[in-house]
Amino acid sequence: MLMDAHVHIALNGLFNRRSWKASPIERKTQWIREIFKQYKMRNISILRDGGDGIFASRLAREIAPSEGIIYKSPIYALYRKGFYGSFLGKPVDGLDSFKEEFKSLLEYRPDHLKIVLTGIVNFEKYGDVGATTFTLDEMKYMVEWAKDCGLPVMVHANGREGVGRAVKAGVNTIEHGYLISEAELYGMAERGIVWVPTLAPLGNILASEDGRFEKEREVIQRVYEGQVENLKKALEIGVKVALGSDAGAYLVGHGSGLLDEVEHFERAGLKRGDIERMCLENGAKALQLKDFEINPGIIR
Repeated sequence: MLMDAHVHIALNGLFNRRSWKASPIERKTQWIREIFKQYKMRNISILRDGGDGIFASRLAREIAPSEGIIYKSPIYALYRKGFYGSFLGKPVDGLDSFKEEFKSLLEYRPDHLKIVLTGIVNFEKYGDVGATTFTLDEMKYMVEWAKDCGLPVMVHANGREGVGRAVKAGVNTIEHGYLISEAELYGMAERGIVWVPTLAPLGNILASEDGRFEKEREVIQRVYEGQVENLKKALEIGVKVALGSDAGAYLVGHGSGLLDEVEHFERAGLKRGDIERMCLENGAKALQLKDFEINPGIIR
């Protein structure tokens, strides 16, 4: 059994935002089941979604038990108004705005809070990941509110500033974490933060003959190689690393993406057995799963 700790079910080749909103529940359910089939074919039965703005992951969570899948969703992510993250969820602008939106979010019973703290890796300019959009005080406040409600905090962050701020705020997981230094890795190790490095989005571009990012290939290669080196260092110093494919990203398929992620870990020098163990053990920590949830035969 495998676990993908970072997916986006709303991003796929079956539907988009417009077709989803225009379709009846029966069609939406069919789409979700078709995506789940891709995971089940590959023995992947535990998924953690990064959120979306159309409630696709909410419906997926409702359907998952009937498909034999454990599915965790933040329902939608929260991001800083005017910055990256609009397709992932809803904007907030300061703590009063956060409190109002967070109360609304709780009505949907999210499994975790997803915060978008930075932008994405800029393939045209090495080192650029956009602005770090929440202050440390704001991050600490949001993390505290979530944890007071029993919710772990999943944070999209890249770059030294963003990841460092997320670490200091005491989040549960760092998603992506590209372009960071050893200082952030040691911070994750010291605080027991799980890192989900998502190698597949960049690695799959480099492994393909697709010409879409031909001009940006040099930057992508440099960023990817840095991520691989940081992965090796993270494991050396004791960072808990989980596998998440970022399924739904360009060239990262649902189901197949996690197997791609495993291959990228193998190229980094890890053994298949160790990768699968990390996938399940550290993934379970990221999702805060109990042993009996993964192994139903265990007495509670």
